[in-house]
Amino acid sequence: MTFALSATQHAPSGIEHVAHGVFTGPRASNLLVARGSLLQVFVLSTPGSSVGADGRGTEPGPSTVDEAGRRLTLLAQFSLAGVITSMATVRLPNTAVGLAGMDSLLIAFADAKMSLVEYSRSTASLTTVSIHYFERDELKKELTVEKAPPELRVDPQSRCAALSFYGDRMAILPFRHDVAHDADDPSSKYPFHPSYVFKVSDIDSKVRRIIDFVFLFDFFEPTLAILYETHQSWTGRLAARKDNRGLLVVSVNTSKKTFPVLYQSQHLPYNSTQLIPMPSPLGGLLVKSNNALIYVDQTSLPGVAIAFNAFYGREHALPTPPPAECQGPPNPRDNLLYHKTNVTDHKSWGITLEGAEVVQVNPDTVLVVCADGELFVVEMVGHDDAGSGWARRNGGVRRFRATRCGVRATVPETLCRMPVGGRLVGAAGLKTFYNEILQTSCVYVFVGSRLSDSLLLKVVERSGVIEFGDKMATGSGSSAAASSSAPSSAPTKSRYGRRIQEVEEDDDDDLYGESETTAKASEKNGKLRSGANSTNTTPPNGAVAATASDESAEKPARFTLGVIDVLAGLGPIRDMAVGEFKRETSDEYTPDDNTLRRELEAVCCVGQGVYGALGILARNIRPEIHTTVDQDEIKGFKEVWTVKCFDPNSTAAENQYHKYLIMSNENTTTVLQTGREINQVTDSGFFTAGCSVFVTSVLKETAIMQVQPNGVLLLSYDGKLIQNIEIGDTDTWVVSCSVSDNYVILLLCDGGLILLKSDETTRSMTKVFEKKDASISSASLYCNPAGSMSLQTVETVLQRQGRTDIGNSEANTETDSSNGKRKRDSVDDEDDDDDDLYGTGKDATNAVPMADAGNDQPGISSANGETTLSDSVYCFAYKEDGSLEVLLLPEFTQVFNVPQFDNLAASIFDYNGPAAENTENLERGADINEILVLPLGPDAQNLDVYLMARTETGDLIIYKALVQDDFSSPWPANAQAVSYTPTTPIKNASGNLPDPNRLALILVRVPHSHMSRELLAYQDIEGDKLKPLPKPRPNASFVKRHYLRPFKNVGSAGNRGSLYSGVFMTGKKPCWVMANQGGDTERAPGLEVIEGMEVAKGLKVEETAKVFGKGFLRVHPSIVDGEIRTFAELHNMNTPNGFVYINEKGLLRLCTLPWKFNYDLEWPMCKIPLRRVPHKIAYHFESETYIMAASTPSAFNLSKAQQAAALASGAIEQGFELNVVEERAKEDRTGLYYPSSGAYSLELISPVDFQTVDRFPLEVDEVVLCCQAVSLDSKQTTSGKKLFLAVGTGMCRGEDLTARGRILIFDIIDVVPEIDNPQSCHKFKLLHTVDEKSPVTALCGLNGYLMIIYNFEDSETLNGIAFLDTNIYVNNLTSIKNTLVLSDVAKGVWFIGFQEDPPKLKMLGKDYNAMQVYGCEYIVDDNTMGFIASDQERNMHVLSYMPDSFQSYEGQKLIRKGEMHMGTRIQKFVRLRKLPVGRNRYGAIIFSKQYFCIGGALDGSLNYTIPCSEKLYKRLYVIYSRMVTNIQPLAGLNPRGYRQAQLRNKPLSTLTGSGPPGPKSILDGDLLLAYISLPILQQREIAKGVGSSVERIIDDLIEVFTGTDYL
Repeated sequence: MTFALSATQHAPSGIEHVAHGVFTGPRASNLLVARGSLLQVFVLSTPGSSVGADGRGTEPGPSTVDEAGRRLTLLAQFSLAGVITSMATVRLPNTAVGLAGMDSLLIAFADAKMSLVEYSRSTASLTTVSIHYFERDELKKELTVEKAPPELRVDPQSRCAALSFYGDRMAILPFRHDVAHDADDPSSKYPFHPSYVFKVSDIDSKVRRIIDFVFLFDFFEPTLAILYETHQSWTGRLAARKDNRGLLVVSVNTSKKTFPVLYQSQHLPYNSTQLIPMPSPLGGLLVKSNNALIYVDQTSLPGVAIAFNAFYGREHALPTPPPAECQGPPNPRDNLLYHKTNVTDHKSWGITLEGAEVVQVNPDTVLVVCADGELFVVEMVGHDDAGSGWARRNGGVRRFRATRCGVRATVPETLCRMPVGGRLVGAAGLKTFYNEILQTSCVYVFVGSRLSDSLLLKVVERSGVIEFGDKMATGSGSSAAASSSAPSSAPTKSRYGRRIQEVEEDDDDDLYGESETTAKASEKNGKLRSGANSTNTTPPNGAVAATASDESAEKPARFTLGVIDVLAGLGPIRDMAVGEFKRETSDEYTPDDNTLRRELEAVCCVGQGVYGALGILARNIRPEIHTTVDQDEIKGFKEVWTVKCFDPNSTAAENQYHKYLIMSNENTTTVLQTGREINQVTDSGFFTAGCSVFVTSVLKETAIMQVQPNGVLLLSYDGKLIQNIEIGDTDTWVVSCSVSDNYVILLLCDGGLILLKSDETTRSMTKVFEKKDASISSASLYCNPAGSMSLQTVETVLQRQGRTDIGNSEANTETDSSNGKRKRDSVDDEDDDDDDLYGTGKDATNAVPMADAGNDQPGISSANGETTLSDSVYCFAYKEDGSLEVLLLPEFTQVFNVPQFDNLAASIFDYNGPAAENTENLERGADINEILVLPLGPDAQNLDVYLMARTETGDLIIYKALVQDDFSSPWPANAQAVSYTPTTPIKNASGNLPDPNRLALILVRVPHSHMSRELLAYQDIEGDKLKPLPKPRPNASFVKRHYLRPFKNVGSAGNRGSLYSGVFMTGKKPCWVMANQGGDTERAPGLEVIEGMEVAKGLKVEETAKVFGKGFLRVHPSIVDGEIRTFAELHNMNTPNGFVYINEKGLLRLCTLPWKFNYDLEWPMCKIPLRRVPHKIAYHFESETYIMAASTPSAFNLSKAQQAAALASGAIEQGFELNVVEERAKEDRTGLYYPSSGAYSLELISPVDFQTVDRFPLEVDEVVLCCQAVSLDSKQTTSGKKLFLAVGTGMCRGEDLTARGRILIFDIIDVVPEIDNPQSCHKFKLLHTVDEKSPVTALCGLNGYLMIIYNFEDSETLNGIAFLDTNIYVNNLTSIKNTLVLSDVAKGVWFIGFQEDPPKLKMLGKDYNAMQVYGCEYIVDDNTMGFIASDQERNMHVLSYMPDSFQSYEGQKLIRKGEMHMGTRIQKFVRLRKLPVGRNRYGAIIFSKQYFCIGGALDGSLNYTIPCSEKLYKRLYVIYSRMVTNIQPLAGLNPRGYRQAQLRNKPLSTLTGSGPPGPKSILDGDLLLAYISLPILQQREIAKGVGSSVERIIDDLIEVFTGTDYL
């Protein structure tokens, strides 16, 4: 029986849903991104601002917000037990986060679930408020085959939410807006009223299926617009059924549960797919069809349209319909939507809106992103006195104006508008959309893509914004906003503090520039942007261009577009191949002799259209080795440091290089000088007679400090001794050192600390403080810059909150004695929220400092009566009893304390209570041997503080420092450190507010998937793991070894890549912990000018923004060179921005990071743009090249297709002119778009630079369906077999022509390379071609034969010897020995055996259950073999051939042994053998007997399916069951229910075995891997519950993944 573990190793990368809100903080502008089951939270941050990632701090004022370059910073990501189908943000004023000015998030999941979650700033995680479950049997349709994913919409004023599911069902969830709590009503404690479900067909019987629905803006009651389908139709049935879409607008009365109909619009185009609500004062909504945009509101029925191609109207005016019995419902003879008076004609453009996305730019202007990425702007023009843009005064649309921008962005999947400044919250609730965006002239638009990279665009409109004056529209939204902010209805001024003119011109020239008078006035006020497009050429292809004079070209552009940031995407993975990694240098990696590795990389076919690319994925970082020093005198060194030091005799560039390279072991220290050559320094003041503890530069890199066990040496830039400080004696010596700013902390062997301070004036160091018998095992210094938001004291936080009563908690918080709930303040300051968001208000500037605090607050000093900010230096000290203290230097004042830090809790708070008693009886947690504190972030102005720790077993622990600003929960008066709860908020022992000088600090654990422990050895060989062998003790060291080595600016210099900072952890399984800091000249890919077009007049395209990192730590292993002893950064002429390390074999390596890879992702990834679509890829391991099948779009010509078909069938000869001439239609064809087909070719790709070295074009309309490197019989080699390339093609030229195919056999030959291209040393050689009567969809090799079944022994012809009829369409074919398994797109999996003498194919068994298979492969565990298959329902099945089972009908039926819901469609499986487990005592390699599979999915994820033994499966399954019940899931989802297979049709027989719902015979590796990041106490609780130990459980997980780290 085959058991397996399935784990997602690379998360989905395609973006499917996106939402904007104020989610993580009251001042944060967040972008919420859904990638399958992964939810990512980004924050729109500004370089140089003091706003933290969680929204704390002060945002730049509005006068500079348009000028500041913004970018997306990844704050957090959460893996959910369900695929997100829709999401939206909502403001709930009666919740804690709503009162704090933050949004909640509604998430929809299949089949009909909806979760309400909030972001907890104290734990940096999601908090589940509620889950709403509508998957009831009475709501399901019995014969529903295709269930549309549930869609979620939220009312703009957050009054209710609507969820559509099961075709015509809809659920309404009303939200509460009354803050008071009614004790008689138990449900009043929830932020919502009870939900209810209704059928939309009950409102209007014509509704058959909901196409789309939205809430409209600025209505007194929530108003829902529903786009529905009355009868099914499609393009081929338009003569009988056309205009079958309708619009229904209803008012939602949430109290009475009624739905009054406001208005309807019937007979909309059959291809209407989307609704776009428009804000006031315009109101109404846009209906998007494939050929037009239609504006509909209550006063303009049926609507006003703008047509973008000539098909609009033709879909209505069709020939005479068929007889009445074949017709559908009657169609109107004259639909006013197609009347020329209601249509703005842009049919000459000839573009389609199918797959396009629309987003608002201002109240009457939208930006449209087409399916190919093209951008154009559409403006809705009203009456003469209506105004336009932000000066719009009333609704109504008379016509449209549109212009093609001439640039391309990316393939859109979803759009999201991000207003500058985020969401505004008044004292009584939400303001409407129109007031929310504050009429800004700058808006950010996020273009999320599933097929390419996603872009953040900045759209700047030159026409300015308007004030809230008398000419402003007074709709319901404006009235509500005014009433919420002030009791009177008097107009308020814009908070920008600037008067903004109204733009009232209504002519066509407004789209391309303002009038001369307006332009001069605006330029005088300094409000115009420069750099208008000066091109005078008329835009091609019918672009709307004003009749511009020569002066119009000089007018500033109205719209400015620019790319601000890019989110990389890797999807969909159509095909994947695994090949050898090619190094650009000749130096080989030398891991341990017992470690046998093959360095592989996964190459994926991704992208669409011009965004097609090859994605190269590698799990491990593989350094580029520039120099290897292999000398006996170096092999004994275990520590290395590099030092920069300012040399007045050198240039500024030379002073940026590291000057010295110092290596040390137990007996000696060697000093090397780095430059063009590395030379040893003999005559210097360095201590070389013994080992060194630490070496670094001090005094602002003007001097060098060397720490040895019994002293500290201060040296000049040229190595001359300045000062020597003796430390300790024969019984006391220095074992570790940490440096920050001008402080140096020395850790002694007895646990004591010595503090030194350097003085720049005297250029000396003095001993400041000594702390004896402190029992400290590790210490690290951190310098908190002045004004930094990273570490703040309680006093600073309370001052920022406007609270001055520090010592008395009763004055700060009023508490209801009856229920313990905090009361809301009776009087709210209405401007607090706006002041916090848009700069310094009166309260902020006049804040009174704490009177009793004096200047004892860290970082504040007084001089001459003036208060100045200064840096604060903290010492993080880990003690032998497992506690962690933070001490303020130089007095060593405790400002933060964590008892039992070694329990490694998920969230850690300060404890300032009484000391613990009887700590010796407490159970110890992890054995931590080293800690390190350092700041990391995307740039120097946006840094987060991280605490990293390494345990004795090699585990890497990462904590992120957050600022705590919630002091509402009291601390128990009788709290003791023994009963310390890590998640308890900061308080002192009496329950009042804490000491103002203590740190308001929260440490939140950052989970990661890197397992750095070694596999344990056991005495028993049966796999029970009951008798572990003792570990060999490491050799005692005189000084403390530093495993955590920080680095800065490592990466690629110039415009070739990015720079990274972080920590390198040395040891048996080294890894990088890195954060991207961007590059000096590297810029994001910008908007691309479309070929044959020019940038439209009135539009300016900005230069792309500089690339910055996403601010999220990435952990990448680097085990390719075995164990790493030591590491240091190295920047010199030969290795710019590089590093140096010494491996276990004593080799000194000087390296750099490969510049092509992006390390700011979950896996290092390199994307090779192709500008064509890759479909298939195969690896030819003999020539070490890749073969790719790609296509470029070409126009489909029917006459040429018919002629090619006649030529292929032999009806005509080559050169004969077929007398089939396509007559052109009499009507004008301008504006029509035609189908296209791909022109395919085979390309030979070099593995070094992934450039094409040879190309083989295929015939017209010939499509590559399969491409495989196969080993066939050949007389050309001594072994009798040779590797060839087999390609299967198909030619489909229409429904009336027979589809045909070909088999092409290629050889990859060696040739003399070109002079300027050394990679062009291989070429294609076509050996044989076979024409087939049907398309060839799958190929594979089997025992030297080409399936199905050909002999190619003479290397000239294919001889068919055996055949087997299959069903419909075989899409996968793979073999092992004399068996093969194939999958059909509709008929499941077949298992076939091959008999060679006589040649015969026989079906051994098949799966008789209906299954639409995507991928199929073998999975092997020793002598047990099974098959895995992924289907269209996102499931994975494990099937076995068991002829002895009575359920298999003597083997004719494959038995389903396991199944699991994956949440994604796996398109391709690649089978690999596990790495060898080592060598036996004779030196022979012990090969693994297990094969695992790597699966590439359509959402860009990678999945590992690994076989495991039965004993291992049973042990891990028990752990899995305990974790399902013991771990609180996010969003209230059930992990076991999520993994239960979702089957459309119930199988004929049930699975073998019994058990609870969930995955069968397949373990959920994602949930099991979460065990590693659990707190120690929770790990022990789970292990104790199953009768095991933490070490044994983790060892089982390591055992499963051992041997799978090829990539």
